[in-house]
Amino acid sequence: MTTLLFARLTAPLEGGETGRAAFARARDWARAAHRAGIDAVLLDDRQCTGPDGARAFEAGTLAAALAVSTEGIGLVPTISTGQLAPYHVARLLATIDYLSGGRAGWEVRAPGDEAEAANYRAGDVGGADRQLARAEEFAQVLAGLWDSFQDDAFLRDRESGIYFLPERLHALNHVGEHFDVAGPLNIARPPQGHPVLVKRITGTGTAEFAGRVADVAVVPNDQAEEVAEIRHAVTAAATGAGRRPEDVRILLEQSADTPVEQLTGLAGSGLVDGFTLSAPDADALVDSATAVRRHLPAASGGTLRARLGLPRPVGKQPVA
Repeated sequence: MTTLLFARLTAPLEGGETGRAAFARARDWARAAHRAGIDAVLLDDRQCTGPDGARAFEAGTLAAALAVSTEGIGLVPTISTGQLAPYHVARLLATIDYLSGGRAGWEVRAPGDEAEAANYRAGDVGGADRQLARAEEFAQVLAGLWDSFQDDAFLRDRESGIYFLPERLHALNHVGEHFDVAGPLNIARPPQGHPVLVKRITGTGTAEFAGRVADVAVVPNDQAEEVAEIRHAVTAAATGAGRRPEDVRILLEQSADTPVEQLTGLAGSGLVDGFTLSAPDADALVDSATAVRRHLPAASGGTLRARLGLPRPVGKQPVA
């Protein structure tokens, strides 16, 4: 039985360094996590200074830098769907997916807060339900933009002189409650088709959101006792949206000092597909992940989707 392991990159950015030194620390942390058997690293971010202080780097830029300085490990920056524009984010994540060879993901951060909105002159951010609806439409727009080109649109045939076939390029022309995006995206379909979407569960609404559109649902540690109910809610939402229950992987947040026997027991219960480990420093994370991997082997695969055991989404097909 394979088990998925994610980890949050937080401590390496709080060591007092700035600039290149801080990046080197983050890079070394990600490399150590990969060697220890971590499948993907979650890169936290905010659009304002929070109660825990400032973050050293914008998460998307950090993911791009790590894409060309690490191997194997998935890179999942936090994306604020309350402030950022879908077209820009689609280009960013597609680029990271190419630079990393198919290791990109994104963690939806919604709802946001008034401090973030104030930095974008966004006015009233609305309630949690409205922000979650905006996030779901945001995800749908990104998927549509990533499907702008069919997989076989680019021939790059020197003999015929044909670079790509225009009929295999599709405009999006999305008009919705929150976004009006013409498309198409000006970059070929990403290696994974769609970079992996991660959503942290904070209630019933987010569980249903994860079931409808996410690839990975992260259950907070303080909701560990409710993981069976959360899995049921995610599965029901996935089925209702025409997806298979196995299309969404369920990960449970756990501290690095959790006894490995407890983790193996949870993994064997069938309620979770793996864990998101948190640790005060790189050494503690490596020790925890290494111990887990002695009992729970990792999956294989060249892309993050493959390691998660998720199929590559089918893109648009030729018009008959």
